[in-house]
Amino acid sequence: MKYKKTVCAAAAVLFSHTAWADSYFQRVLSEWPSMPSAIQQTGISLYGAVDMGLNFQSVSGNSRWQTQSGGVHTSQFGLFGREDLGGGLKAEFDLENGFMANNGTFGTSNTLFDRAAWVGLNSASWGAVRLGLQPTANLPPFVDPFGEVTTNSVVTWLAGSAVQTPKGVGYNADLGPGSSQVLVRTNNAATWTTPRIMGFGATFLYAFNGQAGVSPNASNEGAVASWTNGTWYLAGAYNRVWSAPVATPEGMQIVRNDIYGASAIYDVGSYVLSAAFAQVAPKLADNGIARSYLVGATLPWGRHAVRVSTVYRDTSGVRDAHGEPAKDSALGVMVGYDYSLSKRTSLYARAGFIRNYGISSVILNNNPLPLQTGTASPELGTTPMTASLGLYHLF
Repeated sequence: MKYKKTVCAAAAVLFSHTAWADSYFQRVLSEWPSMPSAIQQTGISLYGAVDMGLNFQSVSGNSRWQTQSGGVHTSQFGLFGREDLGGGLKAEFDLENGFMANNGTFGTSNTLFDRAAWVGLNSASWGAVRLGLQPTANLPPFVDPFGEVTTNSVVTWLAGSAVQTPKGVGYNADLGPGSSQVLVRTNNAATWTTPRIMGFGATFLYAFNGQAGVSPNASNEGAVASWTNGTWYLAGAYNRVWSAPVATPEGMQIVRNDIYGASAIYDVGSYVLSAAFAQVAPKLADNGIARSYLVGATLPWGRHAVRVSTVYRDTSGVRDAHGEPAKDSALGVMVGYDYSLSKRTSLYARAGFIRNYGISSVILNNNPLPLQTGTASPELGTTPMTASLGLYHLF
């Protein structure tokens, strides 16, 4: 299973109609060449990031050292284009590929553009319409000080609910069959993003499942609304996500997951505070419910920035392998430091852990948990840890 997160797409929606001089995020993101705002007029831009680091991982006495791509930014390259059609209307497209900088392979096998492949129209009067592979209508990834990167972020793995079971790793797999999660991006999607008026804006999404004869036609229906005044950024999201057909006591079923979320960011430039809550509720009898709580902070000064995030995931209605009610919760902490060599090149350090309680078996940084002796079940009560030193360059 691939976990793909990035801050740029959601940030582009937030800041597309705003400019706040005192905002730390606005100041930093405006320097990223991957932001669509980098192209002000008609044109095509090549953008990307190369991120490499040295990573250490440990869980239950098993440890390893490795080179790691994407410790802060997913290594990527993309083409963003815009044509001015006149009358305030623009045509736009984005094609973006994720790759592994340590070996040059695709981030997703046999897929050239796995992070974005959409075309659309953008109007200052009625907003933007896009068709194709694109971000979902969800809470902004930058509520996490680590941008929900696929590696060094406890939000990605814990709030994203990457649970290891005897069948492998799945989103909220401990809640029961058909349990799922809102992905950061989705295929076959149509979206409408409203203009931002008096700080208010919204995005509505409908993603087709692409399968003939399968009902409903949607794989994801979602909406996210937000308000900002440059210091505060508040957002709320609701998504319905349908699983693939899964075996249940009543036979093969498609399970609907209702996913709610709310977040707040307080950004005064000299420091940033954030908090978020999300709940995943599969609509299947006897399935559990998961809730996650996040608090984070970023303290920038000069070329330096210190970051920290804490996530707690709790569940209700979860049962163990014998069908008995079970405790199932986990706590994650991540800390980090960045030193900017220039506007586009930085050194970084990251360290974090996830402490699993009860039958919880959440992994961290794609490192599988050790198995119980003679079984395919992961060990319980584990604490996976990760630490990285690295360098990234944006272009």
